[in-house]
Amino acid sequence: MSQEGFIVDTHLLRELGDLLVGRDSTAILELVKNGYDADATVVRIDAQNLAHPDDAVLTVEDNGNGMTAARFRSAFLRIAGRDKEEGERLSPKYKRAYTGQKGIGRLASQKLAKVLEVRSVPDHAVVGGDEPGVEARIDWDAIDKQQTLNDLKEGLSVTDVPASPGTPAGTVLSMRSLKRTWTSSEIGKFVDEMQSAQPPTLLLGSDSESLAIAGESLIGRPTVRGTAEDDPGFELELSGELAPGDDFWAKAAEDFQWCIEIDVSGGRTRYRISPTTTYARSEPLARAYSFEAQADPALRFQARFYMMPGASSRRGPLKGFVRSTSGIRVYLEGFRVLPYAEYGDDWLEIDREYRSGPRFYTIELDESASDDLDVDKREALNAIPSNGYFGAVFLTTVGAPGLESLINREGFVPGPTFRAIREIVQDGVRLSVRVRRSVFNQRERLDAITPIEPGEETSEHPRPTAPTEPVFDPAGRTPFEVLAPHGPTEEDDRKIAAAAEAAAKVAARQGVEGAEPLDERTQQLAAGFNAARGALQAVQSYQPELRILAGVGLQLGAFVHDINGMLASATTIRELLRGLLDRVIEPAQRNTLQVTLRTADELAHTLARQSSYLTDVLSADPRRRRSQVKVHERVESVLRFLAGPISAKGITVRVEVGSDLRTAPMFPAEVMIMLTNLLTNAVKNAAEGGNIWIDGQDLGNALEVIISNDGAAVDLDEAERWFLPFESTTTVVDDVLGQGLGLGLPIVRALTDDYRGDVRFIEPTHGPGTSIKVVLPKKGKAQ
Repeated sequence: MSQEGFIVDTHLLRELGDLLVGRDSTAILELVKNGYDADATVVRIDAQNLAHPDDAVLTVEDNGNGMTAARFRSAFLRIAGRDKEEGERLSPKYKRAYTGQKGIGRLASQKLAKVLEVRSVPDHAVVGGDEPGVEARIDWDAIDKQQTLNDLKEGLSVTDVPASPGTPAGTVLSMRSLKRTWTSSEIGKFVDEMQSAQPPTLLLGSDSESLAIAGESLIGRPTVRGTAEDDPGFELELSGELAPGDDFWAKAAEDFQWCIEIDVSGGRTRYRISPTTTYARSEPLARAYSFEAQADPALRFQARFYMMPGASSRRGPLKGFVRSTSGIRVYLEGFRVLPYAEYGDDWLEIDREYRSGPRFYTIELDESASDDLDVDKREALNAIPSNGYFGAVFLTTVGAPGLESLINREGFVPGPTFRAIREIVQDGVRLSVRVRRSVFNQRERLDAITPIEPGEETSEHPRPTAPTEPVFDPAGRTPFEVLAPHGPTEEDDRKIAAAAEAAAKVAARQGVEGAEPLDERTQQLAAGFNAARGALQAVQSYQPELRILAGVGLQLGAFVHDINGMLASATTIRELLRGLLDRVIEPAQRNTLQVTLRTADELAHTLARQSSYLTDVLSADPRRRRSQVKVHERVESVLRFLAGPISAKGITVRVEVGSDLRTAPMFPAEVMIMLTNLLTNAVKNAAEGGNIWIDGQDLGNALEVIISNDGAAVDLDEAERWFLPFESTTTVVDDVLGQGLGLGLPIVRALTDDYRGDVRFIEPTHGPGTSIKVVLPKKGKAQ
């Protein structure tokens, strides 16, 4: 009786190599890990001619143990081999925990290139004997054209290479005939992902000096990998067209305020939250805090990350750094695990809690082993989004038993071990918010009774620095320009500083024996001078943002002209298509033309809607002449603009605004901007197939407009958070609505304040959901 068996089709290689690896960087990292498992101390990735696939070469070279020809045939060419699953799962030389276990990592090259060339020289001191090395060439396309892997006629050639004395051991993998062209943006993204494949140097510091923190480090140099003590370490180098750019970690570190360290071992979780040395100098109230809690005895891992409040408002090189580097990333055996902490990935739910989480965190701590801390039931008001954290969680295979990678090597199976790790790190983030809130409250209490001493500065009360020389020559210029970098002159700044210093010195003498009692007027002067300087600094800090927004506005004006041109072109295309449709008889061609015509109609309607709206806002009269604006007309105009998103979500809009309801004299553009921001938020947050209500009424001395939707509710105790500028509450930008700057509600608040009105969230007026109310007095501002 014959023995039956499986027939393995050559397509299996394509399925395993191409489909099981999600992205290019993951494919290359699988090859890098093979070098690490082979005890390499350096793996170099080089790329040439990536813009020309036929001539391109992508090389991964290591100085590891290498392979003998026999090993290549028995292991490298064995698909899903078990050699890394058996025994102690440690590398032979440095006893590294194997990072690979599926036996398919080498097939990752199939995703990138049509041809893989291998050259490997064995380290005979490790593999024993004097067996030859190997040279091989694998043509994936040639293999794929054949029927079965058992009977390959071409596509694979293997040659023994006798060992030559003095030839360094290691393996070179060269990928040729790339499957596609790499654009410059794709290369940039790939380099970013490969640079982050290993933890940055700052996070690997061992003491307070290298970490730039005030106080002792909790964990010293973190345990990144499970290796033998004599392991010299591992480096990943990029060269050729993959050469990395500048490292902005040192620059960013100047803006870090707190360092959070976590150590989990022996059934205990220890946290330490330390101020950076820079922040400690500016805020004397900041100090290190320690906390402890119970943990699973089987867990052993560490984490270290820094906090940078206001990271989203950074400009220049740091803006790109924040986008590409922020977040608390995860490393297993020293290699980053994607997609955790990628832009838009909220694995720790930091952004969710920042937007709509609780005011107060429930954190189970061992109070007897934790520092005392003032607890504020509104502590989450000092929370920051995930792009304000920069750091890593360091996991090892031994310290995280039961942690299992997903099949595509991106992320972990969300089992008990992963959930426990996530909860511990989440508590570290929450404790950092609690500490920051405590320091904030201490500073508030102190400032309420003590003027800021000359030379003393905190993050909440920064001191402006007097310029040493004029920034520009004011000769021939008008005295005040709205976009100029305004600030007091050097002479005026000295006068303000001298007055504040004198008042503070008088205030500081209170309680000193023999000192003259401080009268109430002097107290007011001391507090007033300090408050004035703080307010001036705050105004100056917003000027760069205003100039950026002004530049956007100028371009928007030009864009209106372009839209009108595109509208004319779209109209012409529609007429041409209609004429062509009348002459076409063949059904398939008519269907194609009808689909194209409908698309052109939709494009024309969209352009017309945008043009109408932007013309309303940007033309001269709406911006330069105040009038009593009819609210109903402006509501209808904004709803026309939002018709696409409203229709896409199946939202029903109910307008209860009288046709005679008018504002006090205002710029029509201001009313449009106010309603656009409020209704855009309502459309974005309304439920699918839900409702939006717009109610307006005359209160006699004021008018009231309430906009409601039946989507997620807003916690009224935390509602003021949404009026903070430059802190976006949106993580996914809508292609049409375009939220993301975090300026919509702050702009509405600024407009209502300008007219002595008010805007705030209120109890929902139409059942569950959210309502926001605007009140504008009938008596407008001075004209």
